[in-house]
Formats: sequence, C-alpha cells, structure tokens
Amino acid sequence: MICVADGEKGLEFVRTIKPDCLILDWMLPGMDGIEVLRSLRDFSTVPVLMVTARCEEFDKVIGLELGADDYITKPFSPKELMARVKAILRRIDMSSDHNAEENLLLSDLEIDFSRMQVKQAGKSLNLSVLEFKLLSILASLPGKVFSREQLMEKIYDSAALVFDRTIDVHIKNLRKKLGDSPKAARYIESVFGVGYKFKEDEN
Repeated sequence: MICVADGEKGLEFVRTIKPDCLILDWMLPGMDGIEVLRSLRDFSTVPVLMVTARCEEFDKVIGLELGADDYITKPFSPKELMARVKAILRRIDMSSDHNAEENLLLSDLEIDFSRMQVKQAGKSLNLSVLEFKLLSILASLPGKVFSREQLMEKIYDSAALVFDRTIDVHIKNLRKKLGDSPKAARYIESVFGVGYKFKEDEN
C-alpha cells in the first residue's frame, strides 16, 4: 500500500503508478476528496473506495454520483477496510472473466467483455467497473427485469452493507454516459416499483 499526503499528489500518483484500487479520504488538506474524485474521473476509471466520516445518505449519494465505487464510514476496522478493497478487486476479476462471447452487439453499443470496454457508435465510453458490470448484466438479457436487490447481489459481495439508493445512483451515472433518458429510454428502462431492464430490440 502506498500513501500520499494530499489530493494533488494523489492525482499525480494515479497518473504515474496506475494503481489497481484507490482508497480516498473525503477530508484531505487543500483539495478535498470530492474535488479529487471529480478530477480523477476526467482521466481514470480506477476503482475508488471513499472513506468518510459523513454518514448521511445525501453525502453518500454525492460520492457515488461523482464516480466512487463504494464507501466506508468512520470509524471502521482495518479488517472491514481490507474486505471492501478485496471485494472491489474481485468485481474487477469477475468482469474480466465473463463467460459469454467476447463481444456483444446491441443497437449501436458494442460490449467487449475481454477488454472491459464499451463503444457507442464506435466511440469508447469511460465507464467505471461497476457501471460496466451493471450494463453487462442488463444487456446480456434484454427484456429481463432485474430488481435492485438482484443487481446489488450481483455486483456487491454483501448487499446488506449497501444503502438502498446505490443502484439508482449508478444507473443514473450509466444513463448519463450513454446519453439515455428514463422518460424516453433507448437502452435502460425503469420498471416502476421493481428495478431495471435493458430495452429489447423492437425489430
């Protein structure tokens, strides 16, 4: 584990070292963790575990909307911290070891499971690991409705540790990157009171 003292050094660390996972404290001197995360997502999809003393749902939503993959609130034990980091790394392994065909073509989307890449009309999308995982799950079975609980179980080791708006926040971020709208969905449709599904090809 490598530690850096402030946000600017953290950004430079990611640019040069390219870590497998980043543990990011909200309360940093100078540039705080939220500013770091916002800047980080302009050039990197490294998985981020947000560390915060803020336990309100609103604060957690902010972190997730800006691209954090998971969060942990203070105080916490070193054992819980390591468990969450290992869970994030396992999700990366699971995403890169998809059993389906290497490429899935749906509408103007191309999902490359072996490279964990998504292209829309030939243009690469900058998705986080969780966003890629969610899209892969939904797109692999167009028309199938997944409840929030089912999606949480598929992308988190322990859904009990995740607050119930987490999936909604990640879906919101995913839709934004896809240029999708819940009111006129091209890709991801909301199923009221249940969850989400990938839109079936009308043809």
